[in-house]
Amino acid sequence: MEAKFAKRGQVLIVELKGKLDFEMQAPFRRTCLEKLLSEKVVFDLRDLNFVGSLGLTDFVSTLEDMRKNSQPGIKFCGVGVEFRRLFEASGFEAQDIFDNQEKAFQSFVLRS
Repeated sequence: MEAKFAKRGQVLIVELKGKLDFEMQAPFRRTCLEKLLSEKVVFDLRDLNFVGSLGLTDFVSTLEDMRKNSQPGIKFCGVGVEFRRLFEASGFEAQDIFDNQEKAFQSFVLRS
């Protein structure tokens, strides 16, 4: 899994690409919980591949912890069917999931 970061105004866009794998979970969690909690973050998952369950629990757990502890909030876009099911089962709100980056970005802009 790779992460590409881009700042757009006050919003940090994080594009996740490749395979969701176990080896990347610890660095991903550390980055999210140590550096991103104070940011308005949009996670773009359109290029992230769902490959089995290895690492999936840790990935969703990291995002749940961010959702609970982030003051500015987090949003998602490009969420495939498999990830959408997982997010819904984990209690993520539908209003935090958008079709594309622009809509997710605008949700922060309109809220400010």
